[in-house]
Amino acid sequence: MGLCFAKGLAWATGKRFVGVNHMLAHLYASRLAQPGEEPAAFDYPFLGLLVSGGHSIICRVEDFDRIEVLGTTIDDAVGEAFDKVAKHYGFGYPGGAAIDRLAEAGDESAFAFPRPSLHKGEHRYDLSYSGLKTAAIYQLEQYRKPGAESSPENIAASFRKAAVDLLLSRLFRAAEDTGLRRVVAGGGVAANSYLRRSLAARSDLEARFPPLRLCGDNGAMVAGIGCRYLERGESSGFDLNASARVPLYRKL
Repeated sequence: MGLCFAKGLAWATGKRFVGVNHMLAHLYASRLAQPGEEPAAFDYPFLGLLVSGGHSIICRVEDFDRIEVLGTTIDDAVGEAFDKVAKHYGFGYPGGAAIDRLAEAGDESAFAFPRPSLHKGEHRYDLSYSGLKTAAIYQLEQYRKPGAESSPENIAASFRKAAVDLLLSRLFRAAEDTGLRRVVAGGGVAANSYLRRSLAARSDLEARFPPLRLCGDNGAMVAGIGCRYLERGESSGFDLNASARVPLYRKL
């Protein structure tokens, strides 16, 4: 619907029409700032961490519209896992934010949730969240440590740690292998406080995040990257179609 509205608006006003890749726009969000603010961005290249309800992507970023995907999820995205666990336990919506709030008051060691076992060597940077999601929803008591309470706060804290630690383990591998020490995050899960603290604690890496208000879906990130295309003299034709999935961003 957004694409059709943009086409109609461009046609009616005689303005140029620019189609935007939603995930590239999330990655560009760290370059946006209010007047008087400094954009939180690096020169290229750097590692990109794109984490949302639909995607979990670790990539090498060469330019605002050019990335090389190093790893991605082979099943569920991290944001989807957050949303489904939160929905199951009635934590609230959006799930990532609800779990993050509860987790701050919980014991992250209360549940020893499993980490995925991917084939060695074939998925060095890839992720899997279906097993973790299933464990947290359907096998909770199996992973509760003796004496730990099954409180919403403890469930949230333990799940958040397991989900983010998996993400970070793959990101740190990519940093080690590529030699890139700068990381830019984008997407709704980039607002996660445990993720931000964990990256800030790494003295060997520099991390940049969008402002919290720009981590979720927003028009500013779309307009921002759209302006870059216009500056380069590029626009899209009215025959452009929407795509719900980018094959490159998902392992088959």
